[in-house]
Amino acid sequence: MTVSIAAAAAMAACDAINGFIDAGASAGTLVIYEGTRPASVATAIGAQTALVTLTLGDPAFAAAVDTTAGGHATANPVDPVQAGASGTAQFFRIFDGDGDAVIDGDVTDTAGNGDLKLSSTAVVAGIDVTVVSLTTTMPKSAA
Repeated sequence: MTVSIAAAAAMAACDAINGFIDAGASAGTLVIYEGTRPASVATAIGAQTALVTLTLGDPAFAAAVDTTAGGHATANPVDPVQAGASGTAQFFRIFDGDGDAVIDGDVTDTAGNGDLKLSSTAVVAGIDVTVVSLTTTMPKSAA
């Protein structure tokens, strides 16, 4: 049997997950990596290369809203940071203020449909990386 989730529940779930990012002693961080995305957020980073670490706002995300996809939240503005390494951005991981992993997602340029969109996935050491958009979505049941 498939579980059916109401729109209000999907928004609340999205907000609750995003609330974990704001937990801890400081603001959460967004780390962008080159390499194969781990099987789950619980899987440790291995041979992947961290290209840049950005500090998220506190709170990291605005309140979730109801969209056709479900409860959908957009990150509050993230200040650009110079990349520490060069490579192709392929996935991201968000950590809470204590360094615990909360969310993984795909990175694309603005033409793609990744949860994190950059103007380009080609990251160059010493050049600012700017987040174009960062979103989280908790699916809801189809109408």
